[in-house]
Amino acid sequence: MMDFRSLLLDFPSGAAKDLYIQKVIGTEGQFVSLLELSLADKDPVAWRAAWILDGADELNPGLAGEYLEKIIGALPNMESKGTLRSLLRMLCRYDIPEESQGLLIDLCFGYLSSELIPVAVKAHAMQILYQHVLIYPELKEELVTILKDQIDNNSVGFLSRARRLIKQMEKL
Repeated sequence: MMDFRSLLLDFPSGAAKDLYIQKVIGTEGQFVSLLELSLADKDPVAWRAAWILDGADELNPGLAGEYLEKIIGALPNMESKGTLRSLLRMLCRYDIPEESQGLLIDLCFGYLSSELIPVAVKAHAMQILYQHVLIYPELKEELVTILKDQIDNNSVGFLSRARRLIKQMEKL
């Protein structure tokens, strides 16, 4: 079993990241090991572990499927914004279990409204909320209101994505 914690103390190069991703894809125990590091360790190990998890899940869709509730349950206490960004990015690819949707929706609305949350985290929170508007149309007005409210406080990228999602929601 690979000792990811030691390896992640040094910033992995693109080639090393790809190697770590292949190891995670090849062995379920490696995925669990990295997930534990991303949820329990401190930066920089935590965000680097989450970054590799996200990459592995992107190449092998469904890899994180059985761990969604554990991941979502850990989000409220997550201090690492880099870990949060990677895990939310990964969650964007999933249909969230019904029992975890309420917590995730509440958290994502909170992330969008907070000035302390980086734009990259907000972008993924925005996407998760949009996906839930498709399931729960009653969330649409709240999401549109928050997006319009946040447009002036964020980057051009946020503005572009927010406008695109608002246009898509107007068609619903």
